[in-house]
Amino acid sequence: MNTGRNTPLIGTYQVTDRLGTGGMGVVYAGTHPTLRRPVAIKTRRRSGDPSETLQFERFLQGAILQAELDHPYIARVYDYVVTENLQALVMEYLGGGSVEDWLSEAGGPLPISVAIEIGVRAAEAMSFAHAKGVIHRDMKPGNLMLVDKGVPETVRVTDFGVAKAPERSPDLTVVGAAIGTVWYMSPEQFNGDRATPGADVYSLGATLYEMLTGQIPFESAQTAEVFKRFLDGAPPPPILSLNPYVPPALAAIVDLSLALDPRERLPSAASLSLLLRAVAAREGIILGGTVSRRLLSTMDRDAFGDLLGSVPGGIGRELRTSWSLFEDQMHQVGEQSGSSFGAADSGEITSVSISPLSLFGDFDDDDDDEDQTIVMRIGPIEEE
Repeated sequence: MNTGRNTPLIGTYQVTDRLGTGGMGVVYAGTHPTLRRPVAIKTRRRSGDPSETLQFERFLQGAILQAELDHPYIARVYDYVVTENLQALVMEYLGGGSVEDWLSEAGGPLPISVAIEIGVRAAEAMSFAHAKGVIHRDMKPGNLMLVDKGVPETVRVTDFGVAKAPERSPDLTVVGAAIGTVWYMSPEQFNGDRATPGADVYSLGATLYEMLTGQIPFESAQTAEVFKRFLDGAPPPPILSLNPYVPPALAAIVDLSLALDPRERLPSAASLSLLLRAVAAREGIILGGTVSRRLLSTMDRDAFGDLLGSVPGGIGRELRTSWSLFEDQMHQVGEQSGSSFGAADSGEITSVSISPLSLFGDFDDDDDDEDQTIVMRIGPIEEE
């Protein structure tokens, strides 16, 4: 860190406060010297340690991957700074704290509507990242930050420090090493296996579980408990036993996200997002809108029906009812807006074009109706 006459500097950015300590170093608040735009500056102190090269490359890779993900629910990267003593990633300033902070202050579960709102946005962000070939590998409440405290619509996914793009980025992990945070880590990550997008689905499920119950999906926070549950193939404590106010269909969706066998897990972050929206519709919860005016999805409808039908008993019927209601609403909105929601034969693409203005609310900062289009795949995740 350089020092100016009055204010410490990181590169050309003026440091105004120390925000906390991250996985690789210290995070500061700062401002652009000319634009006066507030920023967050994530730093890593460089050293002569033998692992320096690996740590340097991992930090840089995370910065590159996050910078290319231009999405409204992913923290934006503004700059990258390297000096003799440190690396720094300059990002959007998120002054509302994290979901982890929110849970700590609440001392228990968050409101159902808040959990669904955050879950939808995080899942849509991960769907976008997965479409770009990027796996986060460390989804958790601490990596979901808010622009405004207590406003779930302002959530952003951040910290891609251990993210991976298997097809185009080098493997910077030790063979067999577990990457992630243990209480939110999928069994395959815990075993040191190669991560797939399904690992992020599991971690999102674990995050939703904690938002809905106020506790992690284990009997205790001991690593041995994690290992034991994975080894025994035991499910987490039932959500409804910890919070009976959670809609059963929502609990079932989280259970599907937390399936220990990736083949039994929800097939994608997109399917998680849309199922959460379906439950919100069933429960009369009005979600904030996306920046997009159109939500396009490709769906193997038969496979999706099989997925819902695989949930036993009444919960499966409730999930199917929620989804049918959601489909009906999308049909109605499509008719009102002149858009289309058509069913395709098996193997063909089914497109959903809806206006979040009337269904989900409007969260645009401009008057342009033709914003970014989000494309989400709902089909099964294929092994790479």
